[in-house]
Amino acid sequence: MSLKPVLGPVQLTFYSVGVIVGAGVYSVIGTAAGLAQGRLWLSFIIGAAVAFLTALSYAELATAYPKAGAEYVYVRTAWPHAGWLAFGVGVVILIGAASTAATVAMAFAGYLRIVVDAPVVWSALALIAACTLFNVWGLRESSFVNVICTTIEVGGLLLVIVAALAREGSPPPAPAADGTAVMAAASLLFFVYLGFEHVANLAEEVHRPGRDIPLALFASISITTTIYVLVAVAVVHMIPPSQLAASEAPLAVAMEAVWPRSGLLLGLIALFATANTVLITLITASRLTYSMARDGEIHGVFAGLLPVRRTPWVAAVLIMAVSAALLPIGSVKFLAEMSSFAALVAFFAVNLAVIRLRYTAPHHPRPFRAPGSIGRLPVVPVIAIAAIAVLLVHFEWRIYAAGAATLLFSAAVYLTRNLARRSLPRRD
Repeated sequence: MSLKPVLGPVQLTFYSVGVIVGAGVYSVIGTAAGLAQGRLWLSFIIGAAVAFLTALSYAELATAYPKAGAEYVYVRTAWPHAGWLAFGVGVVILIGAASTAATVAMAFAGYLRIVVDAPVVWSALALIAACTLFNVWGLRESSFVNVICTTIEVGGLLLVIVAALAREGSPPPAPAADGTAVMAAASLLFFVYLGFEHVANLAEEVHRPGRDIPLALFASISITTTIYVLVAVAVVHMIPPSQLAASEAPLAVAMEAVWPRSGLLLGLIALFATANTVLITLITASRLTYSMARDGEIHGVFAGLLPVRRTPWVAAVLIMAVSAALLPIGSVKFLAEMSSFAALVAFFAVNLAVIRLRYTAPHHPRPFRAPGSIGRLPVVPVIAIAAIAVLLVHFEWRIYAAGAATLLFSAAVYLTRNLARRSLPRRD
C-alpha cells in the first residue's frame, strides 16, 4: 500500500504559501525588527534570495526523484554507501520540523491570549493534537482546510499594509541597523521562508510532480516575498521596532496603534495563519518519517498506513509527540533559530546532492534542471552553498550546541542500530 496522489498545482501552491506565511510574519517578525530596525525589509530580501536559490535545487531533485522523504531521499541517492549521512540529515530535518511546529504553536497560543486568557503551553499542545487529527484524517480534507486558512492569513497581511497607508503623521524613529544586525535578522528570518521545501515531501501525492512542483515552489516564494517586504516596511512605519520586539503578538500591536481595537481582528486572523503552518509542518514531517521507516532507517512500525485513507498515522503520532516535548522550552526565538539552523543544514546537503548527482547520475531524467552550468558543475547550488554558509555563522552558541547534540544523538542511534543488526544470526 502506498500514498495516494490527490494534489494539483493550485493546491500545492496554497500549501506552500500557507506554511510560509504562517511560519513567518505572525511569529518572529517582532524579534527580527528588534535586530534589523529600519532595515527589516532588507533582511527579508536576503532570506528570500537564499530561499530562491535553494528552491531551484529542490525543483531539480523533487522532479527527478519524486518520493516522500525529500531531503533524506536525495542525500541517500547521492551517497548510497554513506547511510549514516542520509540518516543524520533525516533526523536533523525531523527535529527542525518539530521545532517549527512548536514555535508556531507557541505563537498561536500568544495570539489566543488576545481572545481568551488560556495557558500558553496547553493551548499550543491542543493545537498540535488537533492538527495531528486532520493529518490522519486525509490529505484531501487537510488541503481544503489549508485553502481556507491561507486565504484568511494573506488577507490579514494585506490589512496590515492598508493600515500603514492609512496612518497619519510622521513614522516613529527606526534607525538603520549595521550589517551584522541585518545579517543576524536575516538568519532568523530565513525561518519565515521555511515551507517551500515541504512541497517536495508531498511529491508522491502529486498527480504531475514534474510540472507542478517547480510551479508551486517558484510561485509561493514570489508571492510571499512581495507580501513580506511590504509588511516589513509597513510595520516599522506604524510603531517603533522596540515595541514590536517586546510583543507576543507584534502585528496585532502594530494594528492597534493605527486602528484602536483592530488588534482583536488581526489576532483572530493570526490564529488561522499559525494553525495552518502547524498543520502543514506536521503533514510533511510525517511523510519524511514514513519514508525513513519504509526504507528501514527507523523501525518499520512508523511506516504504518491507515486503511482506506492511506495516511501515515503512526508517523503522525510520533511527530506530534516530539513537537509537544519541545513546548516546555517556551522561547519562540530559540525554537525558531533551531528550526532555521536545521533547515540551513538540510539545504546545504540538498545543494551538495545536486552537484554530486550531476556527476554520478548525469543521464538520469530531470524534468526540471537548475539553470547555469560550467561543464557539469551547476552554478546555482554553488552560490546557494556560499550564501547558506554565510547565514550559518550568525547563530548563537547554544544553537550550535543543540545542533551538535542532535547530530551526536543521530550518530549514536545509527551505530547502535547497525551493531544490533550485525549481531542477529544470518539466514542461509
